[in-house]
Amino acid sequence: MEKGTYVLSGSLPVHDDLETEQIDRIKRHLKGFATVYFAHDQTAHTVSLHVSGTMLRDDARIIERRIEKFAEENGTAGAILLSEWNGLSDWLMVGLNWHVQCLLKLDAVQEQFARLVERELDFVVRLEPHSGNNDGRGQPLLCVSMTR
Repeated sequence: MEKGTYVLSGSLPVHDDLETEQIDRIKRHLKGFATVYFAHDQTAHTVSLHVSGTMLRDDARIIERRIEKFAEENGTAGAILLSEWNGLSDWLMVGLNWHVQCLLKLDAVQEQFARLVERELDFVVRLEPHSGNNDGRGQPLLCVSMTR
């Protein structure tokens, strides 16, 4: 197996009662794998993190699972972290399960939209209120043309 350079960075919202011991515990756990930087902003209720080192891809996955667990236990919303291993970038979505599911759906929609843009398609979008009731104002339409 090949080792690669790994970096995980970003910030996530946390509960206002997050204790220093919880951050120290995750730092100790991850220091066996990488260089770890965690900063807790008690005013903004966020934790900024930067984890880096040269490691196997399996070790990077262990770090990501540990960060996911930390975010699920201590997070107040979903967050998107930047994960890079051996020059390949990816997003790591962490936080409460429902928030992560919403972020994954948003990512899928953005991917589909990017495919449409690549094909230079013209398409028509009909916008309606969530209830399906347009309050008698007519049928709102939006025409979008995608060109490079």
